[in-house]
Amino acid sequence: MIIEILFQEVCGLYGDSQNPTYLQATLPDAQFIFTKLTDTPYFFDHDPDMIYIGCMSERTQRRVIEKLRPMKERLLELIDKGIPFLATGNAGEIFAKHITYVSENIKIDGLGIFDLTVNTDYFHRYNAMVLGEFENLKIVGFRSQFSFLYGDNSDSYFLRCIRGEGINTKSMLEGMRKNNLICTQLLGPILPLNPLFCEYFIGLAGKTVQAAYRESAMQAYTQRLEEFTNPKIPFKHD
Repeated sequence: MIIEILFQEVCGLYGDSQNPTYLQATLPDAQFIFTKLTDTPYFFDHDPDMIYIGCMSERTQRRVIEKLRPMKERLLELIDKGIPFLATGNAGEIFAKHITYVSENIKIDGLGIFDLTVNTDYFHRYNAMVLGEFENLKIVGFRSQFSFLYGDNSDSYFLRCIRGEGINTKSMLEGMRKNNLICTQLLGPILPLNPLFCEYFIGLAGKTVQAAYRESAMQAYTQRLEEFTNPKIPFKHD
């Protein structure tokens, strides 16, 4: 099994680098390819079994888009083949139609895989928790971001929010999905936080496994579910 981790040296903010670490613990026999931003991605000439990219700075986000723009057709091919691809934090925004960096007065085209737009405003940080539902799984996570997405993702969302908000404050549909490409603005160690989702995601690559440290991970997950369903706990944080 070959798993490609894209640009972790610049795409691992807010604890997102722990997702590949957890995958390595769960899949000790897999081959992990850590592709640097200056490298040609492995996926360009090969079919990996799985791809992951994590959260990045806004400046890096623009560099990543320009890096991947010539590879858009190849990315679409991999998506059509059903290669599992997880993008967390603001990484999924690279697949939007365009991104406006309001504070910098910059607007750039994204890869355009989703017909959504992004507004990024450094003067307004949004911090919140999310409890969502995906494929009969409950997903817990955290958000800390300058950006919101706009448009209709009703046929391409990742989570239906039970508590918290979706791609913007008027939406209850979080993230984006196209085949096995899953993009979520949840950040940090989403896979260790959600061991059942980790098992599901690996299952998309045709492999049935138990998540690493499963007993402890499930205990923590169950406790967090109890906290996230407690109406006394606020979901937004200034």
